[in-house]
Order: sequence, then C-alpha cells, then structure tokens
Amino acid sequence: MKVFERPGPTNTEDIINIIEKSYSNVDYIVVASITGSSAIKIAKRVKNKKIICVTCPQGMYWEVEGMKEDLFAEIPELKNKRDEWVKKGLKRVPMNITEKNKLKLDELKVEVVRGTIPLFGPSFSMRLHLQKITSLDVMAKTLEMISPGTLVAMESVLMATDAGVIPEDELVLACAGTEMGLDTLWILKSCASANLFHPAKGFRFVELLAKPGIALNPGINIEYLR
Repeated sequence: MKVFERPGPTNTEDIINIIEKSYSNVDYIVVASITGSSAIKIAKRVKNKKIICVTCPQGMYWEVEGMKEDLFAEIPELKNKRDEWVKKGLKRVPMNITEKNKLKLDELKVEVVRGTIPLFGPSFSMRLHLQKITSLDVMAKTLEMISPGTLVAMESVLMATDAGVIPEDELVLACAGTEMGLDTLWILKSCASANLFHPAKGFRFVELLAKPGIALNPGINIEYLR
C-alpha cells in the first residue's frame, strides 16, 4: 500500500501509475471526477477496461466566498484553485463536467454516471437546513477517518452499480480524492445501494492500494457547498 505524505491533487499522477500496475484482474475502473479531468487522464493510459466517471448530481456548487478555510486553506492545490476563482471574480462554480471534457470522455468511451450520492443526498440537506444529523452522516464521517476518498470511492461504486453500468458482486478498482484530483485507491466489491448491508452480497472493502497518511476532512456542514 502506498501512503502519501499529504492529501490532495498532487497525488493524482501516482494514483494513475498504481492503477496501471494493478488493474490486470479487474474489468471495471470507477473514477470519482467532478469535472471529468481525472477520468480522462486514466482513460488515456489504461486500455481494454471499462472506465466509469462518476460525477456530482445537479445542484452542487463551490461557493467561492465560503472557501477561505478548511480544506481550501490547508491543501495548497485547493487554495490555488480558490485564489484563481477569486481573481476571475467568480462567486459560484458549478460542480459539472465541462463541455470540452464531455467530448473527450465520449471520444475515450468513458461512461458518465450522475445521480444522487448515497450518503450525501437528503442527509446533507437535513444537516444544513434542518440542523439534524442522521446515522448516514455518522457512517460517512467514520469512513472519512480513513480518507475522504474512501467514502467517495464507496459511494461512486454504489452509484455506478445502481445505474446498471457495472454488475453487482464484481471486483472494481475505485479511485477518488480530497475535493479535487485523486489520492485514494481501493479494490472494492460492488453492490446496489439497497444491498449495502446484505450479509452475503453486500458491499465490501477488499484491498486498500493508496491513501493519504493523515486525512484532512471537511466540516460536517461543508459551508463551501450549496
């Protein structure tokens, strides 16, 4: 297992290098990629595998004025991105795949999945708007103790399985990161979200291939997202 000195997009290239050496026994690679850029990088280098880009659902934005602390103050690449948006006078940046990246993903035959995030859908709205924490929040924050990418990798595989893009009970390489880029890589066993806790065919964490040594986690209300 590769342990990175710190979290963030700086580890993306190392994650791709590990994927190139680790994908021989899996048919599916799931990439959590908000803009599609990380999925494109992997698809350019990994051939003869089905690559799925899992992105954010409609209605999610980076609220630039709320990005003055937390992860965007602690991780240099995230701070630089926030400063770039501030210089451009941007107040709100949609968490969408860009039009240019959509064309490239189509060209590379990468399937895109966009849907409700299993542990970050209605429960996020309940936290933010009703000030009520649910058991899903506890589960999500527990997984983030390993790394935010661990939580997102699991959610991405559930979303891809629910969408019918990958079958259940399949070994999958799943990668994700801390807000942007990639810093976490798992081999996971897929299942539909309705079977998450099924005793036989439920979800399984199989092997951790890479993660940040010490995770940096967003606050429970994630003020920079709306």
